[in-house]
Amino acid sequence: MEKSTKDIEWEARPRRPRWLRRRHLAQTFAWSLIGSFLGLGLAIFYFAPPFGSRRHPTQAAVYTGNTVPLLNDDAAATAVWKCIPPPPPFLLEDARVASHPAVAAALANIRIILEANARVHKDAVSVSVVHASKGKLFEFHSGRVRLNESATASPTTTDGDSIYRIASITKAFVVLEALILGRQAHLKGFVPELNLESRLKDVLPEFRLPTSFKDEEGEITLAHLGSHRAGLARDVGEYQLDSLDDIAYPPTSPGILDGFPHNRTAEELLSMIADRDLAWQVGETPSYSNTGFSLLGMAVGAYHNKLWKQGKNFTAIMRDDIFTPLNMDHTFTGPIPPHLRKHVIVPAASNLVDKVFAPSHDPAGGMFSTTNDLSKLLHKVLLASKPELIAPAQRLTWLKSVHQFTDGIGSVGIPWETFPAVMPDFSRYNLYSKGGSLPAQFTEISVLPEFGYGVVALVSLGITNDELHAGSDHSDPLALSFQVHNTLAPAIWQAYNEILVENYVGVYISSDGLAHITFEDGMLVLKQLVVNGVDVFLKWDQLVWGELGKRKRLFEFGAKLVATAFEGQFRMTLRQGCAWTGFDAITTKSGWGMDKILLQREGEKNLMVLSYEPGAAKLYKRE
Repeated sequence: MEKSTKDIEWEARPRRPRWLRRRHLAQTFAWSLIGSFLGLGLAIFYFAPPFGSRRHPTQAAVYTGNTVPLLNDDAAATAVWKCIPPPPPFLLEDARVASHPAVAAALANIRIILEANARVHKDAVSVSVVHASKGKLFEFHSGRVRLNESATASPTTTDGDSIYRIASITKAFVVLEALILGRQAHLKGFVPELNLESRLKDVLPEFRLPTSFKDEEGEITLAHLGSHRAGLARDVGEYQLDSLDDIAYPPTSPGILDGFPHNRTAEELLSMIADRDLAWQVGETPSYSNTGFSLLGMAVGAYHNKLWKQGKNFTAIMRDDIFTPLNMDHTFTGPIPPHLRKHVIVPAASNLVDKVFAPSHDPAGGMFSTTNDLSKLLHKVLLASKPELIAPAQRLTWLKSVHQFTDGIGSVGIPWETFPAVMPDFSRYNLYSKGGSLPAQFTEISVLPEFGYGVVALVSLGITNDELHAGSDHSDPLALSFQVHNTLAPAIWQAYNEILVENYVGVYISSDGLAHITFEDGMLVLKQLVVNGVDVFLKWDQLVWGELGKRKRLFEFGAKLVATAFEGQFRMTLRQGCAWTGFDAITTKSGWGMDKILLQREGEKNLMVLSYEPGAAKLYKRE
């Protein structure tokens, strides 16, 4: 059998001799004293190819332009990923990104894509792009508000205030409310505090499972509910068949729209859950559950009213804790407010626009909103450097995936549906999205937080029931979102890289020493750092040599710079691999890590200054 390229590359890597492997084991304790980042450096030295080798993608792995890779994207499947740091968090609100020519060109192309979609579909479509620097950066609207009526009778077209039923995007708001309550309780000194690891049973004591699941009953957390990993059925008590003959296509009447329940009281729903076996072990796997979010909504409602000694329902809590503070004045749950009815989009096909869910079901998908309002959520909560309503640490914990599927593509967060996002340098991130779907209305929000932007895409169908059941095509907000990301992300990536070059690349010099920062392999590299006559990188290598004897230098070609969330603060680490175990491993007596530098502008001339305390050095960029 012919060997694959991967096999050939692996066999070409040098193996450590047996005596050296024994020596490595004997010196494990010594390594722990120096700092584990040196151990990682040694591993890279032994196993990784040198700079310029097939460690990085070559012509055999060319970026295809798909930020969100397709299943048949060979380049995305075969490339060897680099470990390139994301843009500095403190640059995400830099206004130069939004005004960059590449971003402007990408937005123009996005408009062409959306206009082409509008020419072939009769749907109402609203799309907005949001950036951390200015909020809504772009918007597009097509179609009419009253798709169920003729264009002559109802010519009003969609705009940023057109209201769509956003269905399961509601779930993101429920999780946000749990985070808000956790912060409020912490600031108020209220106990017990609430967090995503709080047990449901502690917050909602009336929750019950069948007696055979008593252990599981006490183990379910809010995070399990929010990530669909509580083991619950999708819709307890909602869709029940007498036989398979009940399923007909095209649908007959009465059908799902005629008997769509979602009208249980909280007590009725809790009683049904108490009589229903779990479908999965708690924490085993994601299994989409609207019932789980009904429980999560009950839990946050109960905690809110206990915290503030009130008796508010879900609608009032959402309004007072989220919609009003964010100025989302066209967003609501429950019955449609009379003054907003003129803005509500009605699809041409059968729909649930006028369906009022029982309050216990609203947390799963009862919300209405607009691109204008959802853009505020993305900007103020998910993308701004200082989020409103929650703490930065809460947001960092929230924007994470918690379960990876075996295809290596999809993963699940709380409540995110996440996809890999690949940049032109083959660095890989997670695209955090949340979709919603109800008959004839489909919605999607998504954010790429490391690059400071997100997308809102809302669709109401302009085709009739007969056209829909005959297989007529219609707009898909997820597909439209992917097209936006695939067009915009490379441009934003380019903008940030050019800002990095403009801000930091150059020679830094003073009587204290010399430094040289370059931009190589898609990242900032500190090629040289000499302070008060001392070569810092040689000292780092000597630290390794002192334990294992003199050998090839790990920092001969400098160190890559990884930005932190703190203004101007960078960490130096090995250029190869994702080194994360040795930051602040060795510090000065004042606590300044050997790996830490500051790059900040100072003085009347606004010069970029490199500060390095271990060498008592302050170096100025030569303009």
